[in-house]
Amino acid sequence: MKTEAGDGQDRRQKELEKLTAQRAKARYAGYFAVLLLVIVLTDILDNLATNIGTNITSSYITEFFVNGKVFGKSYDYQSGLALHNTISLIGYVIALLAPFYKSLADRIGRKPLFVLSALGMASGLLIIFSCRSYLVFLIGSFMLSFFIGSDIQILYVLEEAPKEKRATVYSLLKGIGGLSAVAIPAMRATLMQNDPAKWRNVYLLPGLFGLGVVVLIALLVKETRVFQEKRIAQLERESAAAADEDGKPEKETKAGIIPAIKYIFKRKDLRTLILIKMLFDAAIIAMTNYESIMHRANMTTEAITTAEFYYPFIYCAAVMISGFLADRIGRKKTVLLFGLICAAAFVLFVVSANGLWSPAVVGIGYGLYLGGYWIGRDYMEIISTEMVPTHIRASIIGAEGLLVYIGMAAGFAFVNIGMLFLPLWLVCSVFALPCILISVILLGRKVKETMGVDYEAISEEGI
Repeated sequence: MKTEAGDGQDRRQKELEKLTAQRAKARYAGYFAVLLLVIVLTDILDNLATNIGTNITSSYITEFFVNGKVFGKSYDYQSGLALHNTISLIGYVIALLAPFYKSLADRIGRKPLFVLSALGMASGLLIIFSCRSYLVFLIGSFMLSFFIGSDIQILYVLEEAPKEKRATVYSLLKGIGGLSAVAIPAMRATLMQNDPAKWRNVYLLPGLFGLGVVVLIALLVKETRVFQEKRIAQLERESAAAADEDGKPEKETKAGIIPAIKYIFKRKDLRTLILIKMLFDAAIIAMTNYESIMHRANMTTEAITTAEFYYPFIYCAAVMISGFLADRIGRKKTVLLFGLICAAAFVLFVVSANGLWSPAVVGIGYGLYLGGYWIGRDYMEIISTEMVPTHIRASIIGAEGLLVYIGMAAGFAFVNIGMLFLPLWLVCSVFALPCILISVILLGRKVKETMGVDYEAISEEGI
């Protein structure tokens, strides 16, 4: 009869043999180029799944809340939006499970979650396309909320790219993927034909595209070398310690959300970064209300569509520039620069939308502020990955995602309550601008630069 220790040793040995065999297999010719292509396609799917809803908010709020009935009554636009956002809190609660899901990447590997995440996004898009009720719409939205936060493709590119060019490679892929957002206003103009009643059509093509991406990931992508090496070394240490009665494995943090949270609060530099990111992420609900701000400013559906065409090109250029800067002047200065651009461009966006200026000016302001905001979020996360060892990297990112929900919840409450009494643009401005400016300044002063860090050389004590 096997003991529990014996069963554990058998499981370790089988996993070790499997990983060793995988590592020994040579990767096919051109693998890295194929991997980058698949990552770009996945990032396109992620961008579409993330941005479609916020680009047609006024359409489904008008259908379900203004022209339809929720809980037996109809609402004016801002009351309906506030109620929808409040109901969407259920999605945020479900998304709280995503960090636990993401931490599995430190146990079972990056690839299984890569496949599942793409499948989850594709399924959520198709569910929304087929919905005929607000309840089914919410189910699809909740699926998207859960899976778009996993960002396993980011782990892939960061772990596979050369450390000297990590930010450059990442930003090039992210920029190319972000350029796909031009498809959203294009689909508004063609599939939706600028008719708010046809908003569901915008979800079909991205959903079918996502299913194709799932097939490519399953067939063409291998596990990351960094994960294989670190996991093999970890299993070998555990096996050697188990074989020696008096042996004790080297004490190290286990994978998982709870150990990761403990690790974060034990490390001052990482704890400081996460607290700053909590403040920065508190602004996310205000930053993503752009379509409703334009709608409430009485911009026409056609003018909103025109403005939205500018965002992908501006975002693509900004992200690519940010990567070159991050590998030359550092991550911190890059976040500071784009944080300041974000704040200034948001003011331009609000003034131009409310003044009914040219949609081109509104679109430029929208593209600059939202691009600057996403760049700031991304590089704060990259800094966190460059502070922690591989065997808990996915767990740390997951724990970080869980903790920043505290800041997001505060922003959510402030904006949703505030919009019942004040214009939406004013509520978003009053809350978001201080959050962004204070956090990027604190990052510059309190967080250590991580540019050029070798992932395989990071210890539990940090860089």
